[in-house]
Amino acid sequence: MDLNKVSVVRWFEDTNKHSCGYCKSENSISQGMWAESLTVDDYQELIDRGWRRSGKYCYKSLMEQTCCPLYTIKCDVINFLLSKSQKKVIKRFNKFLKDGNIKYEDNIQFEEPDNHSDLHQNHPKMNLSDLSASISNSIQQNNLTSIETPSTSNTDEIDLNEMDNSQQKTEKICDKASNSSQLKVNTKTPLKVGVGADPTKPPCKKAKILRIERKKAKGLQFQKSPPVSNQKSLEQFLEEVSQNDKKKLRMCLIPTSVPNSTWKASEDIEFQLYKKYQMVIHNDPPSKLSLDGFDRFLVKSPLKPKQFPEGIDGPGYGSFHQQYWINDRLIAVGVIDILPRCVSSVYFFYDPDYRSLTLGTYGSLREVQLTRYLQKNLPHLSSYYMGFYIHSCPKMRYKGKLTPSYLVCPETYHWVPIEKCITLLEANKYSRLEEDIDAIDENLPTQRDISEIQVVYQRHLMHYDDFDEFGDESEKFKLIANFIGKKCCRSLIFWEQ
Repeated sequence: MDLNKVSVVRWFEDTNKHSCGYCKSENSISQGMWAESLTVDDYQELIDRGWRRSGKYCYKSLMEQTCCPLYTIKCDVINFLLSKSQKKVIKRFNKFLKDGNIKYEDNIQFEEPDNHSDLHQNHPKMNLSDLSASISNSIQQNNLTSIETPSTSNTDEIDLNEMDNSQQKTEKICDKASNSSQLKVNTKTPLKVGVGADPTKPPCKKAKILRIERKKAKGLQFQKSPPVSNQKSLEQFLEEVSQNDKKKLRMCLIPTSVPNSTWKASEDIEFQLYKKYQMVIHNDPPSKLSLDGFDRFLVKSPLKPKQFPEGIDGPGYGSFHQQYWINDRLIAVGVIDILPRCVSSVYFFYDPDYRSLTLGTYGSLREVQLTRYLQKNLPHLSSYYMGFYIHSCPKMRYKGKLTPSYLVCPETYHWVPIEKCITLLEANKYSRLEEDIDAIDENLPTQRDISEIQVVYQRHLMHYDDFDEFGDESEKFKLIANFIGKKCCRSLIFWEQ
């Protein structure tokens, strides 16, 4: 068996209790494992069960025990609808490209958080570098072959006629300005009850009719709003740029599952941008920002690259950095994973000099666009994962603004529309989101599934039943099976030495 083509992990028996990055308490609790390698199919199953990765470290919140439960959130990109605020972000960026100027406005509210995913850097207190080296050396001693690096390609942009179902609200108002003298009410003589409208007041008109009358009075030609079917799509908004623009946006998608020469050429540029971002946005001291730390958390990935099905062009599955260049200057980087059913956002950082462009929101819209582009040839790749949703942290609620969005139920692992979850989460931080009381976790492992777990012990690959003869590990592997689900019980290999 080629261990470079399967998922090899090291389970941490003790739960990880650490300081919470959201409520600042010391009661954030999670279960973790070190992934030396993961197939994209296995990682897709894990994140659908509440797992996320930070570098090669994978973790899952203990939802009923932790201070801030972490709910996996995704957006359905096929039915994605742009909001007015998101359109403004795109228009502001396109205007910057056209005139080359950044307009700093005092009234701009930076609602978007500093990144769209949650970088979990609180690893268990152990030398993970030594652990990784130990597993890697053992694998290399078996003369195992390496996987070829997938070819890279810049993400193309395509036009689509998506419907914008924005609702137009109308309200009734009175034209008080033109009839102010008639609007004075005689407080000494109250109006009679049940006699109908006050004849001394002008009839009420809808705001839309009043706007039409004002435009006609000014001699302006009134044009009706285009029908919903003619509303511009996300792609059309993003492509409202021309070759004559002073600034040129160039986007590059670079694989990092197996870094190539293209990545090496931009590694230091990315690190300097990351360092500036962390210092300005997160107030990190320079002493805590190293190239090794940057590489460990945002570059190294356990995901093994995999080509798209035959006949489909594209970057393939795996880990990537999506770079945003303005002329010859790197202004933002989105760290993403492309998986069988989604594009998953890992982290996003940008040049603070361009903060007024609301790059966090702009980057998430670009990643939605990338997902929609890939979905055209890969029908199952239809979701954009934004990491975790923490309703108890107002700063993180922005993720629910990508419409339509869904949260995964922590008990059944079914996807539930976020609108149905809000009331439950307002009442309790932790809640079963699935309203069907009879719904169950279809991926819950049985004893047979547990017996199929594979273990590497003393350089021998064996099934759990054989490994259990060396000591009673039944409770440990039952816990592991419940965390990873029965599908991963048959594919993950646990390193026990």
